Amino acid sequence: MAKRLGTALKIVALIFVLTLARSTLADQYHVPTGSMWPTIEPGDRIFVAKVAYGLRVPFTNMYLFDRGGPAPGDVVVFGDPRGGPIPLVKRVVATEGQTVSVRSGILYIDGNAQPIERLDDGRLLEHLGSHAHESGGRDFEDYGPVVVPAGHMFVMGDNRPASLDSRMMGTVPRELVRGQVLGVLFRGESLDFDRVFQSIE
Repeated sequence: MAKRLGTALKIVALIFVLTLARSTLADQYHVPTGSMWPTIEPGDRIFVAKVAYGLRVPFTNMYLFDRGGPAPGDVVVFGDPRGGPIPLVKRVVATEGQTVSVRSGILYIDGNAQPIERLDDGRLLEHLGSHAHESGGRDFEDYGPVVVPAGHMFVMGDNRPASLDSRMMGTVPRELVRGQVLGVLFRGESLDFDRVFQSIE
């Protein structure tokens, strides 16, 4: 009886440690939509570093220590600012105090165009300051300008025409950020060895 109780306590302790680690250190998420294509494809499972911007008190939004960020170019997982239960994944394009607008399919930050380059193979590469990432397409509906409030960030999907992002749901409070996406772990439906453990840019 004592042996069984000891084993049960070890299992409970292990479950608690794993749950605590997922709450504060790292986790994985399934991405069902194509709003971040081609960076993240529908069905991808992504690895999220929850300590990328600091260490939180477990199961809260309060930081034990704060490392700052996110920065423009980071891909983040965050709670839905509208109160929905499903976490969202987008790219940060601007932070507090910056002005965001879109004109003729080009993103402007503080009045500066973030150029889109067409590569020889037909892919699109968007430049966010010094950061560059592959774009899934341009949305030609004009937007803004809006100023990002203090403590908030402006997020957009890489596949702009198919992305529900800050243009529709507003800016995202920093306390809703759950972590930074570091890479694709694997595909949900089928194993694609070209994408296993692929890092995110």
